[in-house]
Amino acid sequence: MTEPMMLDLTYRDARDRVMDVAGALGDHQLRTPVPATPGWTVHLLLAHLVGGAADAAAGRIDGAPGDDWTARHVAERQHTPVEELLAEWRQAGPIVESQLTGVRFTGPNLAADLICHEADLREALGLSPVEREHWNPFLDNMMRVLTRRVRPSASLLVRDELGNEWECESDQPALTLHAEGYELLRAMFSRRSRAQIRGWQWSAEPPPTVLDSFGVFGFRDDDQPVPGATTDMD
Repeated sequence: MTEPMMLDLTYRDARDRVMDVAGALGDHQLRTPVPATPGWTVHLLLAHLVGGAADAAAGRIDGAPGDDWTARHVAERQHTPVEELLAEWRQAGPIVESQLTGVRFTGPNLAADLICHEADLREALGLSPVEREHWNPFLDNMMRVLTRRVRPSASLLVRDELGNEWECESDQPALTLHAEGYELLRAMFSRRSRAQIRGWQWSAEPPPTVLDSFGVFGFRDDDQPVPGATTDMD
């Protein structure tokens, strides 16, 4: 259904895109809150991305990817000018890419983290999502996670705007969902609220257990910015 993932190239390309955006931001934009990561500004989000890369490159991964690990390298860089952050990332990035070469996507990794936070950044700044080719390889994997999580609660058929389908069958009530691939992925990364997910095109009212199956980092109740107009799924 989807092309194989090369996580090293995914990380490299996403890093280049984020650095291009970050390098053009002014002070006001760097202070913009990021709704997906409460308490963080755009500057602190960049500090996280650079700190994670630097820690991985240095083998400083005790506690990764936990909250304390993230909080430490963000705190270490919260006052670092963006130009210095990007210079540090230029040094650490190629090392991270070499570590990701040949790695399969079986759990948390810096490429998936960067794809998730790139979208956080662009949504916070009101920018359009990047082209589907950049995040699409993650969608199939994450939707397989969804169907495993939903199976105890419902039979579910999910169809995106390109006609891709994911299905799980059980002896529970059947549901059908039509939704955009980008929105499905954002929901799986815990970037859409219960209310936003409930508002999608369901064949029937989804039970709370189904709604809460979407967020791999837990459900959320704060609505998130959705870029652009939705695609007609009819």
